Amino acid sequence: MKRRLREVMELLDYEELIRMKDDLNKGGDGIRILVDNKIKDEIKKQSMFCAVCASSIEPESETRFKLAFGPAELERTISFCAIDCLEYFLSELKKVKFK
Repeated sequence: MKRRLREVMELLDYEELIRMKDDLNKGGDGIRILVDNKIKDEIKKQSMFCAVCASSIEPESETRFKLAFGPAELERTISFCAIDCLEYFLSELKKVKFK
């Protein structure tokens, strides 16, 4: 559901509006960072590709899978277009891991 900025402003409580006003008075860095991060997230959603077959993955797809792995400070997330690609990745990972 798309919303206009005016509609979003109606959803904010008084304290949040005051914080936004203060941020804008100080140069608006906080709001700029929020907007930049949201744009990056949207670009990332729209440019997802399967880690195995490199096919494009629709963000709303019900057959999309994600796998997070690695230590917390270096955690990586990869996406798969279907369970077949996920299974193939895991089988290849087992071969590499247990050689």
